[in-house]
Order: sequence, then structure tokens, then C-alpha cells
Amino acid sequence: MGHFLRCHTVRHPSDRWTKAENNFMTGGTPAPLPGSGHLDDRQHRVRRNPMLFTTPVVLLVALTAMVFWEATRMNLSPARKEQWPWRLALLDAEALCSLLAVCLAFVLGRAQFARAVRPIIGWNGYVNRDMNARNRRTRLRGRPALVWVVGLRNGGMHSATLESVAYHVQPKGQLVVAADVQWLGYAAAVAELEALGLRLGKDFDLHALGVGTPLGVTVDRDGLYTARFSAPAISLLDNVYVRIRVIDAVGDTHERILHCLRAAEIEIRSALAQES
Repeated sequence: MGHFLRCHTVRHPSDRWTKAENNFMTGGTPAPLPGSGHLDDRQHRVRRNPMLFTTPVVLLVALTAMVFWEATRMNLSPARKEQWPWRLALLDAEALCSLLAVCLAFVLGRAQFARAVRPIIGWNGYVNRDMNARNRRTRLRGRPALVWVVGLRNGGMHSATLESVAYHVQPKGQLVVAADVQWLGYAAAVAELEALGLRLGKDFDLHALGVGTPLGVTVDRDGLYTARFSAPAISLLDNVYVRIRVIDAVGDTHERILHCLRAAEIEIRSALAQES
């Protein structure tokens, strides 16, 4: 994770900044790796396109059953074929085999193409130095405020479309079981952070990611700007989770949960130690 890549305007009251800064420098906030968490952050597919996946698979199963049916009928005696239910003739065996081969080729081709266009959703966090916003105490020290910035990335070979974004705010000491997590919308997440005494635009910033936003192949190492947190905000939060769901080129939906504050404390402590 790189340092000092972009500047944001963030101002902190001197007393809050000093307390948070001292905690980071002395290790006074005892936390292992923040966000090592209880929510699985591995990408997984949550839904397949029913028209391009479910329908062909159902047809493949049906054709397979029909082929076995006709193969069984072919091995019966003529007298037995006149009895019910063996009198039921579906399609010619040769035609069934041809249809089965075409359907199987489509299913396998679709699976291979889906793997090729599968997005690889990732994120990166880095420490930024705020060169513009300096309160009186930081100006005297010559030490601008530091912020933690989170960017969203797509490392796949094809673009994806953002389907939904949800948030979960986890203050320190308030662990919620994964099954009981209540995902919030953008406005509700901002309100919950403000309820902790944090100020929008100063202590934190959540980028409003709109549904339908194209998530192209990421070339910029910073990724798509997603969130920013100040040192006082990090000292109050164990993590802020962002659940990203995107739709790929074949209509499948993929999900990944970003652990926005993972390693944030350690990275900021490292940056401050390099200054001292």
C-alpha cells in the first residue's frame, strides 16, 4: 500500500487530532488488524442469469433423460414396446443425440465465456497527506493531517455494471454476528457515522456510487474513489464494510464485501513513525 498519493481537504479539531495521533504513535488503541473480520471478503457469485444459465441446463437435463428413455426402449422386445408407458415415443434417437450435443456445447461454451468475462472486484487502501487543511497545532508542528483513502478496482478483462451498494458501520467493541448484519443504504450509513460524532467531509467521506455505474477495467492504481477516513474516525471504528454487487457481460451477479479499514491503523502509524 502506497503513501501520499492524493491530497484531500480535511480539517480536524486540534484536540481530537492530537488524541488520535498519540494513540496511533504509542499503540494506545489496542487493535490487531482492523477488519480482519467476521464478514467474508472473498468474491463470489450470488446469482446467475436464468435465461442464459438455468434454461439451457434444464434443457440439457431433459434431453439427457429423453436419450436414456429412447435407449431403454430400443433394448425392449417389440411386444413390450406396445405396452404402456413404453409406447411413449419422444423423438428419434439420432435427433435427440444431435440436440443433446448442441445443448451440451452451448452450456460448456457459456461456462467458459462466463469465466473469461468474470470481473475481479478488489480494493486498495492507502495513506494520504492533506497538504491543504492544517489546523493551528498541526501547522506549528509542520505535520499535516493524514487520511485513509479506499479505492474500488476491477482487475478482470471486461467491464461490469454496478447493481447495488450497501454499507455496514461497525464501531469499536460492537461486534455483530455476520448473520445479523443489517445492510444500510448510503444516507443511512452517513447518518450512523454522524451519530458517532464524526463529521461528513471532515472526518469521513463516502462516495455515492450510483446503480448502473460502469466499472471498467482499472488501470489507475488508486481505483475508483470509494471512501475516506480521518485518524479520529479510525480510532472510533473497527470497520466500515461496503457490499458491492456487479453484473457481468453474461448477466451473472457477483458480490464482494470491502473491509475499508483493514490495516488502516497500522498504515497510519507507520506513516507517522516515518515522520518522527
